[in-house]
Amino acid sequence: MPDPRPPLPAKQTLVLILLPILATVFSLRLYLHLVHVRHIYPGGYLVHHLFVGVLIVVPAALLLAFGTRHRVLARVALGLGTGLILDEVVYLVATQASDADYVSRTSLVGSLVLVSLAVVFLLVLYSLHRDET
Repeated sequence: MPDPRPPLPAKQTLVLILLPILATVFSLRLYLHLVHVRHIYPGGYLVHHLFVGVLIVVPAALLLAFGTRHRVLARVALGLGTGLILDEVVYLVATQASDADYVSRTSLVGSLVLVSLAVVFLLVLYSLHRDET
């Protein structure tokens, strides 16, 4: 059954997605550069934050696609998971994926470029939808 409530205003959607992306990447980078790399090995497998991001983004996107009573939470989860993913893609693709590579210039610049592109895309979407509702 579709949600009978009106859609969230475009500005609220922008903020609910954008702030978690920025806060997540800022927090991750601050942690990585100040505390250093700490890996998680559940069941003996290395789990990167990209994988955690995917596990958050997919359910959030599917909830948003079909409508949900938890519209705010789904948008925040989408932003959080997106930040986790964008922060680590270049590290895994463009480096040897060593501990030193986590805090390398390549990884940092790649993260900033991907996050910047996502922010620009969000702002474009916002500008296209800001007059709705």
